[in-house]
Amino acid sequence: MIRQLLRSEMAGNLLWLTVSALLATAVWYIAVTSADPITQRRFYGVPIQYVTGAAAVMTNSPARIVDVTIQGAQTTVSSRRHDDIVVRADLTRLEPGTHLVTLKVDIVQPDSPGFRRLVSRVEPSQITVELESRESHEKRIEIAVAESPPIGFRNDEPVLDIEQVIVRGAASLVSQVVAVRGELDLSASRNPIEVDLRLNAIDADGNRIDGVELEPQTASVSVNITRRDDIRQIAVRPNVLLKTLPEGYTLKNQSYDPESLFVSGAPDQLAKIADTLLTAPISLVDREQGFVTSVPIQLPDDELFVMGGDSNITVSIEIIPIVVSRQIDSIGVAQIGLAEDYIVSIVPTTVSAIVTGPVVQVESLTSEEIQVIVDLQGLAPGVYDVAPSISVTQGELSEDNVSLSPAELNVEITSSEEAEPDDRSPVADAGG
Repeated sequence: MIRQLLRSEMAGNLLWLTVSALLATAVWYIAVTSADPITQRRFYGVPIQYVTGAAAVMTNSPARIVDVTIQGAQTTVSSRRHDDIVVRADLTRLEPGTHLVTLKVDIVQPDSPGFRRLVSRVEPSQITVELESRESHEKRIEIAVAESPPIGFRNDEPVLDIEQVIVRGAASLVSQVVAVRGELDLSASRNPIEVDLRLNAIDADGNRIDGVELEPQTASVSVNITRRDDIRQIAVRPNVLLKTLPEGYTLKNQSYDPESLFVSGAPDQLAKIADTLLTAPISLVDREQGFVTSVPIQLPDDELFVMGGDSNITVSIEIIPIVVSRQIDSIGVAQIGLAEDYIVSIVPTTVSAIVTGPVVQVESLTSEEIQVIVDLQGLAPGVYDVAPSISVTQGELSEDNVSLSPAELNVEITSSEEAEPDDRSPVADAGG
């Protein structure tokens, strides 16, 4: 009986102790979460760090980024940055083959005891990787001249500072590599050069193989470049017959393309050629304006030939009239627009003109072919200074080609009722 009583009292005490501990824990949790509540935060696009071993290499393309969600006290979670989260895929202990790898998340420890309460979740949580055994082989280096030197120059065989490089990578890729190639561009080189070329692994068809590592990645190449003695670059010039220009015209400008050609032949023949070759004669008979023509170069020997086969050059010639100036005097002045009951007096009654234009037109121009007119339309009696208008009736000359002296005329208009018959101006009688 006493034992049963003791046991019941002990059980009751234990029960009350347990309930008290649970209540205390609940109170503590409520107090903590009230002051610093639990929250979640998601980080997008966190990069995966792949840790590989020395014996195997990854050959597929699994995911490179994942999303990570962390949960914990609000003060701790809110202080975390994207860079604080590290996601790793550990492949160091895996053999060649296909594997399902679980991602591990590490969070940089914050300066808070709440760090221990951080919980993380990663999506996706696993990735599939394919591993293949890693191999390395030495491969010879080939230099391919992608672009030859300019015409008239030749290159010797390129000389390398090394002959082989080490190729590392997946066994299936390394086995396809037959050589390591560097491409050399000599299109702008007229002198010996030394350059560092980037190297690429190639297969039997000459295609580039990506996914392998080269050591070293570059090689130093020297190439001797010299001038060829069987090709010579020679200047050319159009043979324009200036004496055939029509009278009154001049050649303003000429241009041509190309300005030099590469001529091939025996070295002794090339040495005899002058520094400049002329084209076939270009006649200017009846040419009164610019034109473009294609003419061949005249070679001094039939055994010589132009590289590329085209010995023509394109010549553009600009021809303009010869411009002169000439003074023509005693040009009569006429008037228009005068009312019938008005009389006009114009001083002076004749003017001089300076005419500038093509010589063939200016030299043949007469004073009768220049009209100087004073327009009196709408003018009341009075005295005026009026600039006359000019009209040229010959050729292509216009008012822009003529300047008058004087530039303005003195015009006096009177009423016919006020003027005496003897006072009438000859100009007024002619124009009225």
